[in-house]
Amino acid sequence: MAAKETKTEAVVTEKPTTRGATSGEAAAPEITQEMIAERAYHISQSGEGGTDEENWHQAEAELRQGS
Repeated sequence: MAAKETKTEAVVTEKPTTRGATSGEAAAPEITQEMIAERAYHISQSGEGGTDEENWHQAEAELRQGS
């Protein structure tokens, strides 16, 4: 009876990389529409907001600046 030949393959897994971040930098958090909507709401309630669209753009800019 012939011996059965088996093949073993090594699987190499690598740590996933984050776009644009080097090993010493933290990746920027994802800014979601929910986060923008919440900030835009707070801007509108502050009495210093503009239109809904202006508040949205301001909120998005503030969140991107902070990340």
